[in-house]
Amino acid sequence: MPIVDFYHMFKGGFWFLFADYFLLFVFRINCIPFPLRAFLLIGLYLAIVGFNRVIAQKLDSLQSLEEMVVTGQYEANSLSKSVLKVKVIDAKRIELQGAFSLQQVLANELNVRIIQDPILGSSMQLQGVGGNNIKILIDGVPVVGRENGNIDLSQINLQNVERIELVEGPMSVNFGTDALGGVINIITKKQKADTRTARLGAYAESIGQYNADIALGSANAKNSLLFAANRNFFGGFSEDPNSRNKLWKPRTQYNAELSYSRFLSKGMFRWTNQFFSEKIIDRGVPSVDWTQAIALDRHFQTSRFSSSFFYDKKHNGKRNINVVGSYNGYMRRFNTKVKDLVSLNEQMVTAPYEHDTNWFHQVMSRGTYANVAFSDKLSYQMGYEFNHEFSFGSRIANQAANMGDYNLFASTEWKPFKHFLLRPAMRIIYHTQYNAPVVPSINFKYDLRESLALRGSYARGFRAPNLKELYLQFVDAAHNIRGNEQLNAETSDNLQLGLSYAYKWEHKIFRFEPILFYNSIQNMINLARVGSGNDALFQYVNINNFTSFGTSCNVEYRTEPYQISLGYSVTGRRNELPTFIQSNNFFYAHEWRLNAAYMIKKYNLSFNYFCKLNGRIQIYEYSVMRNDVSLDYIDPFALMDFTVNKSFLKQRLSVTAGLKNLLNVINVNANLSSGPHASGSSNAAAGMGRTGFVGVKYSFF
Repeated sequence: MPIVDFYHMFKGGFWFLFADYFLLFVFRINCIPFPLRAFLLIGLYLAIVGFNRVIAQKLDSLQSLEEMVVTGQYEANSLSKSVLKVKVIDAKRIELQGAFSLQQVLANELNVRIIQDPILGSSMQLQGVGGNNIKILIDGVPVVGRENGNIDLSQINLQNVERIELVEGPMSVNFGTDALGGVINIITKKQKADTRTARLGAYAESIGQYNADIALGSANAKNSLLFAANRNFFGGFSEDPNSRNKLWKPRTQYNAELSYSRFLSKGMFRWTNQFFSEKIIDRGVPSVDWTQAIALDRHFQTSRFSSSFFYDKKHNGKRNINVVGSYNGYMRRFNTKVKDLVSLNEQMVTAPYEHDTNWFHQVMSRGTYANVAFSDKLSYQMGYEFNHEFSFGSRIANQAANMGDYNLFASTEWKPFKHFLLRPAMRIIYHTQYNAPVVPSINFKYDLRESLALRGSYARGFRAPNLKELYLQFVDAAHNIRGNEQLNAETSDNLQLGLSYAYKWEHKIFRFEPILFYNSIQNMINLARVGSGNDALFQYVNINNFTSFGTSCNVEYRTEPYQISLGYSVTGRRNELPTFIQSNNFFYAHEWRLNAAYMIKKYNLSFNYFCKLNGRIQIYEYSVMRNDVSLDYIDPFALMDFTVNKSFLKQRLSVTAGLKNLLNVINVNANLSSGPHASGSSNAAAGMGRTGFVGVKYSFF
């Protein structure tokens, strides 16, 4: 083993310290003296290099992996060439998993924790950072309508999705506020030139879920038109099947999308219109006596409408112009009705606080100009973005509020020497409510070998309080919750460092991807009790500083006829509450993931296994009811699915069937602080028990 190889791997001592820290953190071998750890590391390295030398005799030259990404790129780029670390979940994976919402797909991802709420739906944490700091985009356009700071992931349907791109860590330079913790970009399917689409789909699950979808499209050399729609119906679930009051509330969803594209020379103009409607019914517990049988039912109606245009143009093959403009509308209506359980008649409750309607409107535009080959060593991008949001409703101070932010940003990709790529970037923000700082970031990618790359980044994040946190005014006989116009904006720092080792030979691919991450959020906003007595005031305040750090590692091997992916992560969380010294402790949560597939190509048949084990999660939380701090936790649980996929009729017909939640998880032991309406909960809803499903898709072309 030549000494020069060893030198390349551990140049400057950096690699050695990185590997030693990784072993200390992941395998907890701090009891082993450093000299012995050094010996183990050297031996491990020699074994890996020796293995590489053996298989190198069979290697073809390494080719770029075929998966392409667009999020945060100057132009569509392969995963192996991207300076950003991007996770990609493609349409085939979504189909094989039997998933139809974003919540179901992300529940299987490392570093992602899904949090369920019977009314507000599903939210998430990414690297320990809450969903109010994660930006969700559809084709680069932000999804509006946050409830309690989060987008309901179960409202994001995937029937017309090509792939999902996930970037962990602050993306404020690229996508502005709300991107402190990361970005999820959902890429929808487009109608390609000179093609036709006619597709029908149906899905049924034993839990009472029934879905149907349709897509129709046609395109010639100049124009294309695509229409897609679906209906999702869920009848509700409770452990007691005869219970009227369901733990998981009944909901009906409708989605529709109409897209027109005009193909240009080396470019495209596209106009899309998307509509979403959801109705949730929270049926109350019956009240029965000798005079009547009634129940209080709460109805939640949510609507979204988005109209967006996209313009993409290439000039001379190396200069790209990209412009997007969008209007987004969001409405959430809440009504309470008294239902007569005998006559089935309904009547509105007269109390005004039992009814509410809120409207949110957002106008945004983003434009970029990129020169992807300004010179042999330099590319650059510059752009603008503006967002202006309006809110109207009875629970907003003065019935209306608005705010906006206007941004200029720029970045450059510089190759100071071969195999090393550096991308510094910054964003200048003018916010109508806050003096926003200049937000910088720097990313690098170093190709140590053709198959081995090191990526690292530092990024600064910024999130201004949203309109509810500033102007909410929910005051009646039972509530006194107000926004706070004196809030400070949240800021963050993120560091990431990771390896990407990928070999492709013959029909085999092997990947090994460890990563280290660190997040620090200052002035985190929470709801707190700031008064006493029966008329206590609950208000949003800057209550703590939050830190998360950890590591994850994913190993993947693909060949014919099988593929396997094994992952592990550990995340330490700490939220520093100034009135509670013990909150300075770190708590660690572990996750394990195993996905496997076996395909019989001759019969277009595949068997698929998805498993995610979520370890115990703990964090100190402020209880607004008790006006104190408690240690919240959710005990460990595992979600396990098994599916079978079979294609017929020259792959026009695809059938996926299987079992979800094989371990029959429903509730998990937990201690959760709640909002100002209750004291807490002894369990957390994690699943709906074991279910069977079948999904069918038929394409006419």
